[in-house]
Amino acid sequence: MMQHRAVVGFPVGVLVRSDNGVADRQARIGLLMSSGDHVHQRWFAARVMTGKEKAVENQLGAFGVEALVPMRKGPDLRRRHRLIPGQLMPVIHGYVLVKLPMNGHVLAALRVVEHFISLVGGFENPLPITSEEVKRFKALADQGAYDWEVKTGKSFQRGERVQLFDGPFVGMKGEIVSCRSDGKGDVVVSLEMFGGIVPVTVPLAFCEKL
Repeated sequence: MMQHRAVVGFPVGVLVRSDNGVADRQARIGLLMSSGDHVHQRWFAARVMTGKEKAVENQLGAFGVEALVPMRKGPDLRRRHRLIPGQLMPVIHGYVLVKLPMNGHVLAALRVVEHFISLVGGFENPLPITSEEVKRFKALADQGAYDWEVKTGKSFQRGERVQLFDGPFVGMKGEIVSCRSDGKGDVVVSLEMFGGIVPVTVPLAFCEKL
């Protein structure tokens, strides 16, 4: 079982503002492209625009930054007695895993990435994810453990308290907002995150009752 990580804080460096937006953008891209030279890198979860996960992954890859969007098979469709297999979709909509050094200047440079919104935990106290957790998460996704049609045998009621035991939010606790009744698909959980409440849609398989 994966364990919850401690949040590590550090001062965030501020890039020198330039009157030339192009120069500022190039400076940020340069920081990202040189990030691979750093010895100590960690995985983080980046919040991005829903539907743009692969675009962000590809853009980061072009900058030389390792990024990952674990995929799964989506829901099957039935039309006129025909079964249409589900299409591939991100395991968690709106999030991309990114590997960067624990360096405020570099992390803040993510703002240059189109469709990027924020880091989970913010730039000052981002939530690190161990390489072992990322490998396990990807392996389970590749094995089909999070596919929409897989029956988990789990069921929850609105308002029930749960804890996440898989994915980038492992160890976090929250409350069920909505859930299917057939033991398949996704569940919406309001997670208690850094002093606030954040609704996140995750596979039903992630959750266990408290």
